[in-house]
Amino acid sequence: MRYPEFETAFEAQLQTHTNLYPHAVAYHRARFEQTIQYLLTSILEQTETLIQQPETNWTHTEEVVSDILYCGEITVEQLFALEIPNQLTPDRDFEAVKTKLYETKYYPISEHLNYITFPPALERKAFIGKHLDRFKEESCFCDLGFGPGVLTAFLLQQNATWQVDGVDISQHCLHHAQRLLTKKEVLDRSELSVGDVRKLPYPDNAFDVVIAVEVLEHIPDPEVGLSEAMRVLKPGGYAITALPVQLPLLMHLYDFDSPDEVLALYKKVGLKVIDFETKEFQRQADPFVDTFALSTKP
Repeated sequence: MRYPEFETAFEAQLQTHTNLYPHAVAYHRARFEQTIQYLLTSILEQTETLIQQPETNWTHTEEVVSDILYCGEITVEQLFALEIPNQLTPDRDFEAVKTKLYETKYYPISEHLNYITFPPALERKAFIGKHLDRFKEESCFCDLGFGPGVLTAFLLQQNATWQVDGVDISQHCLHHAQRLLTKKEVLDRSELSVGDVRKLPYPDNAFDVVIAVEVLEHIPDPEVGLSEAMRVLKPGGYAITALPVQLPLLMHLYDFDSPDEVLALYKKVGLKVIDFETKEFQRQADPFVDTFALSTKP
């Protein structure tokens, strides 16, 4: 609704009582106009703060939004008109989540939007970036649950000799990620497909690095997915993983209670942890902890 349209509708509603209650209408009109002026002033103040952000913030937002519009094949207006799936229920059923969330066009776009301002998403890239110098030339990566393809593209842009394969349960994510890699001109060094992290279409000891970032909590038994990741990882290879703690979302089919439980999982499947970070974040009013780990397969 545009502001002129709002004013017309506002006055039309008040008009229903203007003849019978002129003083009451005048009072409410003045009160609402004061509220509107306060809100407009607040918006201008927020805009002033926004435009003073560093150029790097503007550049980053421009890149992410441009990528989303291209990959999603939508306009800015259509981006904001996308409806969030609201049919998820607390039944914690994988097939229900797959159908009602992962198999919607909204899902990869919403995940991609996280890379503008959602701190844990930005931290994923930062953690991986911190360890890039460990990976040799011509390394082959496996990105499990690649989602919108942001981390896949990031890795491929770091070294022209690297190859990144991966699976995701969502056909929409596959399409979105392939368009992103095309836009970044790195598609030829990737092989992405629709698949389940619990049953990977790769032989044993196939990859130098496995990425399982914010994916294992989306299956009922993270140990099954992580064991499968270990199967396709070469001895001496690296695993980069991220798992949230105390973040009970409907799409999360397993809730980790503490960082110690995460570490116990890594030990159980045979990973040797080299670097382990925990960081506290806010989701709306509730705090949660994200864990980030670099491990090796002995």
